[in-house]
Amino acid sequence: MHFRSAPGLALRMQGSYDRCDHPADLNPETDVTAPGAQLRPFVERRRPNPVEDYWPESLDKIQRHLVGLELANKALQESETKFRDLFEGAPLGMFQTNPAGKLLEINYAMARILGFESVDEVLEQAAREELPAFFNPDEWDQQRLPGKESDVRSGIELKVSCRNGEMKWVRFNIRKVWNQGRLVRFDGTAEDVTDRKQAEIKTEFLAYYDLLTGLPNQTLLHERLVDTLAAARERGRRIALLLVELDRFKVINDSLGEEFGDRLLQELAARLRSETVKDCVVARVGGAEFAIILPDVDDVCQVRAVAKYLMVKLNAEYCFLGQTFNAFCYVGISIFPENGADSEALMKRSDVAMCRAREDSPNRFAVFTEEMNDRLVERLTLENGLRQVLARNELFLEYQPQVDIRTGAITGLEALLRWKHSKLGLIPPDNFIEIAETSGLIVPIGEWVLRKACSQARAWQEKGLPAVPVSVNVSAIQFRQQGFSELVGNVLRETGLSPELLELELTESLLLSNADVMSSTTAGLRELGVTLAIDDFGTGYSSLGYLKQFKVNRLKIDRSFIKDVPVDADGAAIAIAIIEMARALNLAVLAEGVEKEAQLAFLRKQQCYTIQGFYFSKPASADKIGELLQTGFGHLISVGAA
Repeated sequence: MHFRSAPGLALRMQGSYDRCDHPADLNPETDVTAPGAQLRPFVERRRPNPVEDYWPESLDKIQRHLVGLELANKALQESETKFRDLFEGAPLGMFQTNPAGKLLEINYAMARILGFESVDEVLEQAAREELPAFFNPDEWDQQRLPGKESDVRSGIELKVSCRNGEMKWVRFNIRKVWNQGRLVRFDGTAEDVTDRKQAEIKTEFLAYYDLLTGLPNQTLLHERLVDTLAAARERGRRIALLLVELDRFKVINDSLGEEFGDRLLQELAARLRSETVKDCVVARVGGAEFAIILPDVDDVCQVRAVAKYLMVKLNAEYCFLGQTFNAFCYVGISIFPENGADSEALMKRSDVAMCRAREDSPNRFAVFTEEMNDRLVERLTLENGLRQVLARNELFLEYQPQVDIRTGAITGLEALLRWKHSKLGLIPPDNFIEIAETSGLIVPIGEWVLRKACSQARAWQEKGLPAVPVSVNVSAIQFRQQGFSELVGNVLRETGLSPELLELELTESLLLSNADVMSSTTAGLRELGVTLAIDDFGTGYSSLGYLKQFKVNRLKIDRSFIKDVPVDADGAAIAIAIIEMARALNLAVLAEGVEKEAQLAFLRKQQCYTIQGFYFSKPASADKIGELLQTGFGHLISVGAA
């Protein structure tokens, strides 16, 4: 800077000068550049020390800033290292994608979830777009909770395709990352929940499907039936509900084994699935009971045709596990809206119809009618009555003689249960025995029969009448009760009846069920000295091996084989075969249902000398039997011989 107007001023400006410390120092009086300013003499203001004296202080400040920066960088590096260690070593899968969903970063746990052994493999495949995307940003809004919007989606469960083609269920938590209002990436965590998901699916399957057959169970059937009914109401259409029950499945299962029974149910379910149209619902609702919903039914004739067709298909021969088998079924049918307006009503009425079909014979179907409903009410009335029958003392026994046709002597007596209802009068055994068995009431009733029969037999002896065995029918339910042989022993001791004067009548199917229990119980009864007879022999699933194993004492030929022996060659042949077999096995044999002289003559010719039937006596009271024990039936033998 040069000041030509003041040549000597340059010398006075040499050295160090301070700047003005405050803007107030610049005013018109002191600022020579201000208009009207008065030129004042220049005053030199020197620093107290040279500038070199301030360098150490400045350098020290710079150094402190550099050290701070270095420490900050070091802390940042350590933080990044810790984050990287946490990211890469986290047990939870972690990842980053760009806004389009392309993979940017991934940790080892995420790589393992996807079926890879290294992170690099995943990123390389992602870069080459060979890795299927497991997260689609376009579906972000679909994962939003109803009524809520945020940058985070939690608990998203997706099915992910892995490297080897395996599908896994993965639970994701994903958030959007923004920078200055722009979406830059997605960050997320992932957890393999395949095991839990499969368990949930299995649990749901078990809740709604039958494990053995894979068919819907009763719960799902009810839901489907409710939906089908709603659609039928809206469209003004009919639907039909069919209940299908396999005949005598328990006997089949017990005699041929549970494996065979399970396979039979699976085969039957497969036929139902394949023989019904796709709109039908087929379900398993019980042990050997199935249900079919038929939508859009035109009339009853159409339903009857479907039922007939299904029965033909279900009855066709089954071949598996080395067995060839034909199955028979019952079908009960109800129709909406004629037979009920809701699912519960239709189920009840189909069940009533199936019970009606069961009363006829195997391989029958029935469509519900109000008459059937009346019979159901009657059945419920009988069941309620049976629950109080012992307390009301409404049961009594009659006895039917078993006679030696050579002498006319009574060789035994069968105790037969009777029920005189206080309001309905005398009720036939066929009307209430099955109800007692299905309701479980047969157990206390059966014990009452056993005790009453033994007491009466002992009472006849005490009157000096001939001692003859008394036969008591035993239900399968009763026989399978734990401690049955002990119960029989207690009754014999309490009544004072000798064990050899008690005969228990069992059915063939009972012998073939649960062989271990049967062996134990029959062994206990043999130790007591009680004799065993097979009732209605020839009508069940016979097994000569079981006759030998359980050491039964007598066979009773069913009345159906005796009824027409004079004219029915097949019945006669079966009766002859049973008699010959019993003789070969050293078993006693008795023919039931003998009513005519021709039947008696046939049996005498076959040397079957013990019979039971109306030819000699109908079931009679204890007092009447006391008289017959004194007289016998010798007079009828002489008449017959003449």
